[in-house]
Formats: sequence, C-alpha cells, structure tokens
Amino acid sequence: MKATIQLKDCNIKKLIKQLVVLVDTREQKNEHIIQYFDSKGIKWRNKALKTFDYSCELHKNEELGLPFAVSLENEIGIERKAHLTELAWNVTATRTAFEEKWQKAKFMTKDLYLVIEGGSWADIKDGKYRSELNPKSFYNTLISWRHKYGFRIDFVKKENCGEHIIKLLQDKLKKLLQE
Repeated sequence: MKATIQLKDCNIKKLIKQLVVLVDTREQKNEHIIQYFDSKGIKWRNKALKTFDYSCELHKNEELGLPFAVSLENEIGIERKAHLTELAWNVTATRTAFEEKWQKAKFMTKDLYLVIEGGSWADIKDGKYRSELNPKSFYNTLISWRHKYGFRIDFVKKENCGEHIIKLLQDKLKKLLQE
C-alpha cells in the first residue's frame, strides 16, 4: 500500500533541502564528495546499501506536512566509479559480480545511474584508460548493459561529482513529493 499526502510547493522546496544522503559503507576514495556535502551543509550518513553507492532518505517532518520518514533506496541508486580504469576492471576482472549487482538493482530500484568521474564515450572508444580491455568491447558492453539493466550513464568531472549526485537525488525526491 502506498501512502499519499498532498504537500504545498513551498513545503516541497523546504523538504528537498532536508534530504539526507545515504553513502554506502564500502564506498572508497570519496573524500571530495563528502567535502562537497559538508561545504554545502548537506546531511549525509553511512549505511550498508544493497547494490549501489548513494541513495537518500527524508526524515519525518510534520510541520512541513510529512508525517512519516521516507527512504528512497527503492527509488534511486547511484553507482560511482572514480575513473574509466576502475570501470574497465569491473567489466573484466569482476565482471560476474558487477553484472549480478546490476541485475539485482534492476529489480530493487526504479532509477539507476552509473556516474563516472572523468572520461567520456570518446575516451572509451579511444582506449584512454589503463586496461587490456578492447575499446570496442568496453563501449559495446556498456551500451548493452545500459539497456539490459536500465541504468543511465553520466560522465562528470571529479570536482563536480558531489554536486551531480545531489542534483540527481533532489530531482528524484522532488518528483516523488509532487506525485
């Protein structure tokens, strides 16, 4: 059963600012992202997430019309890769586990994102990563998996990654609160 509430637009804006980012306890080398959250006053906490690195929650706020807490773990999941080399490793050395992760996420979470710091589709095609993985195979695998598992692929600069993650989470939360 899905609970339905009506929220005023001004309260939705205030609630979005109260979003709490969930950071997987296994996420590594994300100091720049945490520093971004802290510098912007964005609340975050570590939590063992089932299949991805980031999601969010919203705490109960009766004053703003939200009579219960809301977890978005089944609504949005973000998997972050620090660079193309890390992703190439996942596509080769840990392929089975990586693909199983997406398979599981596909059935658990509505909106999935693979956020890659640095790089681009052109960098993949040009082999600008450290791996023996053939550029055409790398490219085709990502295109295939994107369709098979239903995730979006976003390339962002490292320094913009925290901001990008927040934007994805806030947009999803806004959409859900407006329903």
